[in-house]
Amino acid sequence: MTRDPDFSGAGGIVAAVESGEASAAEIAAAAVRALDGRPEETGVATLTPELASATAEAVDRAVRRTRAGGPLAEGRAPGPFLLDDAHAHPVTAQPASARPAAAHVFSRSLTGLPVAVKDLYTIDGVTCTFGSSRLSRTADHTSDPVARLLARGATIPATTATSEMGATAYTEPTDLPAPDNPLLPGRTPGGSSGGSAVAVASGAVAAALGSDGGGSIRVPAAACGLVGLKPAHDIRGGRLATPGFLTRSLDDARLLADLPPRDWVPHDRARPTQLFRTKPPHDRPLRIGVTVRPFHADVEVAAHWRDAALAAADRLSDAGHDVVEVLPPYPPEGPDIFHTFTEVMAYFASRLPDGDFSPMVRWVRERGAEVSDGAAAGHQRTRLELGDAIRARWDVDAVITPTLAFDPPPIGHFAAMAPQDNFLAQTEWTPWLSLWNLTGWAGLSLPFGGAGASVHVGAVRCGEATLLDIAADLVDPAADLHAAERRAGLLRNCDVPGGRR
Repeated sequence: MTRDPDFSGAGGIVAAVESGEASAAEIAAAAVRALDGRPEETGVATLTPELASATAEAVDRAVRRTRAGGPLAEGRAPGPFLLDDAHAHPVTAQPASARPAAAHVFSRSLTGLPVAVKDLYTIDGVTCTFGSSRLSRTADHTSDPVARLLARGATIPATTATSEMGATAYTEPTDLPAPDNPLLPGRTPGGSSGGSAVAVASGAVAAALGSDGGGSIRVPAAACGLVGLKPAHDIRGGRLATPGFLTRSLDDARLLADLPPRDWVPHDRARPTQLFRTKPPHDRPLRIGVTVRPFHADVEVAAHWRDAALAAADRLSDAGHDVVEVLPPYPPEGPDIFHTFTEVMAYFASRLPDGDFSPMVRWVRERGAEVSDGAAAGHQRTRLELGDAIRARWDVDAVITPTLAFDPPPIGHFAAMAPQDNFLAQTEWTPWLSLWNLTGWAGLSLPFGGAGASVHVGAVRCGEATLLDIAADLVDPAADLHAAERRAGLLRNCDVPGGRR
């Protein structure tokens, strides 16, 4: 795997292409070269050099037309495809008062930015494995999240490894190479968007598309020292999962999520691309909860993961926010909310078309086949009422927890267990995150504290933009947080006998 110079993250790449300092074609070719190596090291499922080249050339043509004063659709990024809803922001499962202002109309281009794509999202003419060699096929259509990327001007250099059907919090595709963790070699990079995390953490790309149905963006972000943003999503149709991105900085997360830049707002809402600089993002101190008590498993939280969350809470308090300890999100008398999560997940898995699935996915589907349509409807009613029930217990804008309960275990650790034990062990590792899939609220994981841990900032009465503003009170939003984690890890290994905690 060879590396070419970058342009200071995703935002730098976009600026370089739009200014003419670099071409989309050369940036795309550099990303393909960086991803052309052992899939264990790159996270790649399928390299797509022809697609990257063709889309990059289309972007360069559009940029040349724009720089020459030629026609370009009003407010549209210079991408090779047109998609009517390319700029639509996902409907949030929040009251209108809690949504970021004008989030549904704001648009930021990704001109010439290579973005790797999780191998659950189909791309016309490209092999999609769905995390298993037994399920692999050539796609005959491009999924909406990928089409939106292309419409914003991104290029696609590769698809990235995922667990079979995205069903696990680790990434070991069936009969395919398992990606390694660049931050902790030999350990799992997390999942199910683990290949996307590896592609970003390796430095090959500045951003990658993932999906999150129970932590599948935030878990690998935490395992690999990255930023992982799960956007808010509409739960009215029963979905647990939503697309989102992994990046190395908060500013890049904001760009990929199509949110306004820090300290900028739309000047004219009829022309949202016109901007002016305004006051800092917080017009009032936020009320932020903190808890290190697991929600969904009885597990001891490793000291450095617990301490990172508590230190983050202290720093937010020092920044002027009102930080309070919060109760558990669910009343002790029930209902069992994690049971709702597992039944909903299994129910939808059981409705997938039949295939040659692994024992783990077969076990989940068998559980789902036992969930009746009536029971599933009852779980959906529980979910629709859950947000109000939690807000009645949590009088806060957002909540800080650890992202994971302990460090990533070795590759093969979970898969060596029987399916039921495997599922329970994954839950112990990730005992907080699925709350934000059940409610549809936004969630953000970022490295913090310098001890190899990450913290999770979960929305309660706010949206993605506010989560990123909160995180900017914890770390430099422009900083490459993964690079900082690598440096801190090298220092820790110098101090620990044997070189590994």
